[in-house]
Amino acid sequence: LDVGKNKSTPEKLDNIKNLITKGNETAWLRFNTINRGDASRVLDNLYNLGKNRQSLEFHGKFFGRAAIIVCPGPSLKKNIKLLKSAGDKFLIICVLHAYKALSEEGINPHIVIHTDPQNLKELNFQRNGESISNWEEWIENSSFEDVNYFAVSCSASPEMFNIKAKNIMWMSPALSIGEFLPIDMFDYKRVGGSVSHSAFDLAVEFGCSAVALVGQDLAFAPTGELYVENAELESDDIDKKKRIQRLGDRHYVKGFNGKEVETNSSFSFFANQYTKFANDLNTQDTNIKLFNCTEGGRFIEGFEHCSLEAFMSNYKEKVSTTIASIFNAIEDNFEFKATENKKLRQYIARNLILSEEIRKLIKSALSIAMKERHTNDELLKFDKIQNKSIKNMKSNPFFTLGLQREMYMLQAGIRADNSVAGQLGFHKDFLLASQRYNENFKNALVRQKQIFYRH
Repeated sequence: LDVGKNKSTPEKLDNIKNLITKGNETAWLRFNTINRGDASRVLDNLYNLGKNRQSLEFHGKFFGRAAIIVCPGPSLKKNIKLLKSAGDKFLIICVLHAYKALSEEGINPHIVIHTDPQNLKELNFQRNGESISNWEEWIENSSFEDVNYFAVSCSASPEMFNIKAKNIMWMSPALSIGEFLPIDMFDYKRVGGSVSHSAFDLAVEFGCSAVALVGQDLAFAPTGELYVENAELESDDIDKKKRIQRLGDRHYVKGFNGKEVETNSSFSFFANQYTKFANDLNTQDTNIKLFNCTEGGRFIEGFEHCSLEAFMSNYKEKVSTTIASIFNAIEDNFEFKATENKKLRQYIARNLILSEEIRKLIKSALSIAMKERHTNDELLKFDKIQNKSIKNMKSNPFFTLGLQREMYMLQAGIRADNSVAGQLGFHKDFLLASQRYNENFKNALVRQKQIFYRH
């Protein structure tokens, strides 16, 4: 705003505009990371949670072992062949985006992980003028038959639980929802915005005494690439440019070898989260050793930087048993799952009754709100019904999670407009949104009830 005597120059205004745009991109990245995984999606996976193993079962089982987190950065090509010599001495956790590069080298990671809750079938990119979904590229065009565990989020699209790996493992990353369901769940706290952070969280909670990052460049290669060859998506330069722009402001930071490298706002956020995790672990005195063995890309504070070869030679000699033998020694407790399934079925039945009660209350409240004129008695009745519907919704936290935005708009609206018509208008909008959400809530539970019944 030009409030002084002199107008701002066009250059200054353009600079302000660019800073606002970049700030918005960075803020949206953080907001999107937290909120795109609508927690209520877990309701579509209740049967899947009861059927498959939770990562919690493996906590502390890999004490004294070293883990390698494999990411798809361009530097991965420098040491991908070395990973093949890791054998079964290291716990190898590979993010899905990097799996194709490993599989084409004949490397079979112990865990492939993808905890992003977005539906891969709805994410598309352009290659040679053709629109291709990430599902086609990463799932349909890959084979997971030799992968011991495919790790997914409890809020993932249900199709992710059907991937043809030897086993599916689920975890609860990013959002603390374990207390909202009737089964024992472990909520992972190291939210960093990247699937690699979930992989890192697994390695820490599994009890690994050393964790190494590979292919975690978080920077552009000197020739401009962001990913290793087999992990690139778009073939069109315009599409690549758009994707890079969405990652935010480009700037220079200290590199792995001390020289400057170019990065962007998103990657800086990811790197800063890694540094935060390292500082937290150091404060907790966990004695976990952290290494960045990417051999390229940016320098990550809090991690020791060395070659993958040096890391492997140091830790390979310290173990005698294989990773496979550790997994095999951890029995799958079927009795426990039967108990969990019973609790989930009871949860579904109980909340279908709740949903029906909420439906009736909303319908009754809307019948009053939709009128053009209202008596005092009708307004009192509306207030009573509305309060009761909200009280019922609060009895299941998924309503609070699913209607956060609507609750905020309702509270802000009734503070801003004291008129009866205005207040009823905001209440009506909230009730209509609640009605839609309740219908989705009920439909999810009905589908799960049918699946449990069939099995």
